[in-house]
Amino acid sequence: MRVAEIQTGSASEAATQVRLLGHPGYGVTELRVFDPRPIVAYADNLDDVVDLVRQMEQAPGLYMGVQPRPAHLFDEAPNRWEPATARPARNCACDRDIEYITACFFDIDVVSQERTQGHPASADELGQTLEAAQILSSTDGLVSASTICCSGNGHYVLAPLVPISVSSEAEALRFGSFCRRLADITSKHIRGVRIDPVYNLSRVMRVMGTVNRKGHASTGRLFRRAHFVTEPVPGRSEILHHMILNTELPDRPVASSSLSGTIRCDLAKIESCDFIAYCRERPTEITEPLWFALLTNLARLEGGPRLAHEISSLDPYRYDGQTTEVRIQRILDSGYSAVGCATLKALGFSCKRQTKCHAKAPMYLTDLFSI
Repeated sequence: MRVAEIQTGSASEAATQVRLLGHPGYGVTELRVFDPRPIVAYADNLDDVVDLVRQMEQAPGLYMGVQPRPAHLFDEAPNRWEPATARPARNCACDRDIEYITACFFDIDVVSQERTQGHPASADELGQTLEAAQILSSTDGLVSASTICCSGNGHYVLAPLVPISVSSEAEALRFGSFCRRLADITSKHIRGVRIDPVYNLSRVMRVMGTVNRKGHASTGRLFRRAHFVTEPVPGRSEILHHMILNTELPDRPVASSSLSGTIRCDLAKIESCDFIAYCRERPTEITEPLWFALLTNLARLEGGPRLAHEISSLDPYRYDGQTTEVRIQRILDSGYSAVGCATLKALGFSCKRQTKCHAKAPMYLTDLFSI
């Protein structure tokens, strides 16, 4: 029997979320559903946001774009749900579409075997992510300007700011560097959780008031409603605005110091993987968790780190060689295993060959010769 904590979501919370994110006056709001089939909708006013949310409240997951979307995307799904399409007829926002940054957003999840296997978070695990969110929200720049939200399986820290116009690559790079720095500062004080500094501009977050039905519920691991934990802070932080614009950009690093992993393999075979192809074809739309999953599958393979840098650099807006190298080294030092295909599906990637492919993770397509 499926055990679940089902509560009726409040669509009015979605309207509060839009106002908190600072969308009105700077673009339209994008809503997405990924399962059982990807669909997208755009809304240009709060009443239609509420109506669209009500139509999809029972979906396993309902998401909202963090940053406002440009007005021209509204015509792709104007105040109605449409099937999501990829290139060349793409109707979902990507990083290069974003014209304004109106909020900082951090996604905090616990690191545990049960969560990796697709189970919802336990009450204790939610307590861990809440503690991390409280620490993060008290750091310089976020203190007094942030709201803590529960995603159902973890916590968000959301901080609205005086909007920043993304007129060049520099604003996006400074925003990314600032978010990573805050996440790294907090990570030094906590264990057992992962802080995703959501600096890729097209990212989405769960709609507040809706039930998170992601994974396989069981006793003690229930589906929970996403909600505001602290009272939403409506003001836009001018301090945060200036801190981001004054963030110094690190020098772009040169070639990686660990261009080859230790596991001998036929690396070319990994190119037959749908996930690898997806990362190559849609680099600006890869989420942080999916990017980390890519690195876990390449880090230990002979030639894998070089390939990881190659694929990561296909997104010039987010690629930072030093950050990529640090992530690869952390994977090696911490003993992270390769993220498997089942987890990739839970993270939002849909593989057309999953029922036919024998590999449990992309790295195993390379026919390992030694371990």
